[in-house]
Amino acid sequence: MEEVNKKNKNNVALIIIIIVLILAIIGLCGYIFLNSSKYIAKSEKKETKDESTYIDREEDTAAKATSTIIFDGSKSINSTNQSYTLSCQGNAGIFISVDSTQRILTFSFTPTKVIEFYPLTWTSTREDMVNSQINFDQKIVDVFFGGMGQSSSGDTLFILLEDGTVEYIPIVHMFNHVQAEVVSYGKINGISDVAKFVLSNTPSGVTTLAIKNDGTFYDLWYALKDTGNY
Repeated sequence: MEEVNKKNKNNVALIIIIIVLILAIIGLCGYIFLNSSKYIAKSEKKETKDESTYIDREEDTAAKATSTIIFDGSKSINSTNQSYTLSCQGNAGIFISVDSTQRILTFSFTPTKVIEFYPLTWTSTREDMVNSQINFDQKIVDVFFGGMGQSSSGDTLFILLEDGTVEYIPIVHMFNHVQAEVVSYGKINGISDVAKFVLSNTPSGVTTLAIKNDGTFYDLWYALKDTGNY
């Protein structure tokens, strides 16, 4: 009888040990599973964040490659209490200015001077300055008085807008058709993402280049020569 009781006690102890071991194994498996899930989730989150950062940087780089530099007259590095606006000087005393909102362009000229300089079809004895304004629906970021060809007939005012497109005024054609009321001839077809203008010499004469931030450029003579305005 005593041996039976002793045997039963040993069995109970063994069962308890087995149960404890099973619980320990279950607990260990649960711990491993939870930590594994956290590691996977953390890794996935890091990968998503890295991928998102890479995409953001890639998009930002692409935006910088095509963006137009927006002129801001308040961002001088080395001066204070100054007011800066866009302007440029043309031939025959023509002067171009842009107001502080960068949406109104003033075209100033003296009729007798432009008649003397350009091959125009009308005459005038007026010697005072005439100011004509053009309103734009977006900001002007640059104005450039450029030439095209080998004579003054190719003189053109180019207006760069904040979306990177370019409007133009062919000086001789404009004066011969509208005289004192200066107008823009609208956007040049096929020209976009322009950052600045430069004047360039070619074997056939001067031309104006519209340069993009990536270094490529448009020859504006080829963009305008078939418009009938030259």
